Amino acid sequence: MSINISPERMMAINRTEYGLNGDIGGLPKTTYYTPDGRVIKAFANMRERVKKDDKGNVIWHGIVDANMDRGWLSKMPEVKKLYCKFCDTWHDTQVEIEACGIAQNKMLEREGSRARDEMVQEYQNKDIKIAALEARIESLTKLMEKVLGQSA
Repeated sequence: MSINISPERMMAINRTEYGLNGDIGGLPKTTYYTPDGRVIKAFANMRERVKKDDKGNVIWHGIVDANMDRGWLSKMPEVKKLYCKFCDTWHDTQVEIEACGIAQNKMLEREGSRARDEMVQEYQNKDIKIAALEARIESLTKLMEKVLGQSA
């Protein structure tokens, strides 16, 4: 289902900071821009931050918008960057994106290999435990047969 909004109505919505329900009020939304030029209307995500030096002394504290940590900008970028589907961030050139893809694939192969090795080791440990339990059950079974055979 899609909503058809006239261009005039969309301009009126964009002039407000309230989004589609601006006629009846609501929390104001802030306009953010991604480095590739997309426009995002979202609630400000204000957080208190504290920066400390090596000794633990507070060197700065204040309130910041955590949406900026996502890479969003408060104004439209003059030079747009390219979006990278591999790391979900932005790069300056297509070469950087391709290098990021190669690095991501190498990391996936390395981590996949490590996960397979861990899984094999886990199954080997389980097989050893199961074999020990089977031997223990067998010895208990023989002991029970011996005890029950003598008393009968």
